[in-house]
Amino acid sequence: MNLVRSACLVVALVLSSGTVATAQDIDKGFVAYQAGDFVTALEEWRPLAEQGDAIAQYNLGLMYEDGAGVLQDDAEAVKWYQLAAEQGLVSAQNNLGNMYYNGQGVLQDYSEAVRWYRLAAEQGNARAQFFLGLMYFTGDGALKSNGNPPIYGAV
Repeated sequence: MNLVRSACLVVALVLSSGTVATAQDIDKGFVAYQAGDFVTALEEWRPLAEQGDAIAQYNLGLMYEDGAGVLQDDAEAVKWYQLAAEQGLVSAQNNLGNMYYNGQGVLQDYSEAVRWYRLAAEQGNARAQFFLGLMYFTGDGALKSNGNPPIYGAV
């Protein structure tokens, strides 16, 4: 498994603030996912995701984006990321920004990418901060800025 994805799942697990039963189900899904038992992970997370658990929604987004135990489906990944991102889950906001930036599962939309990157960046997500800065630098979906202040009083 990708080390970055594993770290994201660990962060998502640590940040979960649901009930004990929900945390146990999230944890059981995480242990199964780490062991490559994607069927069990899906069985643990899908009901929670359908009940509105942002961590489970995010995890399903990862599974669909990667094709881990499910058919790879970017549109389905976007669906789950969107649900988690709307609840303020920073990792989901960043990943949703990626999906819009790359046109994965959605039409490429730099303005939407900026929107989601900004929300994640404001919560301190370094990757979102980087991509948001890059988008300002290139002018993709944002007013182009090279980081230098304007020169005042120039002739």
